[in-house]
Amino acid sequence: NNRINDIEIFNIIKELGSGGFGSVFEVRHKYTDQRFAIKKCQLYDLSEKKKQNILTETEKLLKLRSHYVIQYYYSWIQNNCLCFLMECLVGNLEQVLKTKSKLFGKIMTEFEYYISYEIFKQLVESVEYLHKNNIIHRDLKPDNVLIDNTYSRYITLCDFGLSKEVKVLSDRYKQSNVKNTDISDRNISYMAPEAQSGTDYNHLIDVYSLALIGAKIFGFDSDDIRDGILNNECNFSIRNGQMHDKSVPYREGSSKGGSVI
Repeated sequence: NNRINDIEIFNIIKELGSGGFGSVFEVRHKYTDQRFAIKKCQLYDLSEKKKQNILTETEKLLKLRSHYVIQYYYSWIQNNCLCFLMECLVGNLEQVLKTKSKLFGKIMTEFEYYISYEIFKQLVESVEYLHKNNIIHRDLKPDNVLIDNTYSRYITLCDFGLSKEVKVLSDRYKQSNVKNTDISDRNISYMAPEAQSGTDYNHLIDVYSLALIGAKIFGFDSDDIRDGILNNECNFSIRNGQMHDKSVPYREGSSKGGSVI
């Protein structure tokens, strides 16, 4: 059986990660030797209608054929498990940030600043691409920013399990209570307060997440720049789109990064 939508025709190489919506594995096609990633989501508690709703939502994301986002090829249900076949990339931003801090230490050099700037620039361009296509990601964080050198770009977004398609960017969306958009088992460290609380919000929640990720890229503590969350204790806050120093100086050499954010 040479069908692409059959988990049995892939050899699992290793697990790449896991999250609220399932686990991701690096796999190799048994007949073509092509390398892919497969995300598997267990559907024990979902009705057939809800399963179809998830597939329908995924099909909307298949229209995003671009280097800005990970390529989803197929999705299917097998053995009560929803499977997504995707391109397989080499790493993520979380891993890069850990390596970068070990390589460069506490002082940000001009070379590190250049690398950080390019990463953040490409990340912003990827989010801009989503918004121009009327999609709010809703779960931006370093784990969901993939790194690869296959194309001229090396930043790619993934994990659209919480994403929403809107008619226009000014539309407001209320956090859905349906199971496929539940955030109870998600890492909310980079999520805007309104997305966590279930109040109305729009695409600007992605911009909020970008600022927190940018802080990590340029050497700030993301906890220190949350506006209205840790305002009584923080050293930095974001107001009107600008970084404000409240007590502690920037990490040496990263003041340019504050301007970029």
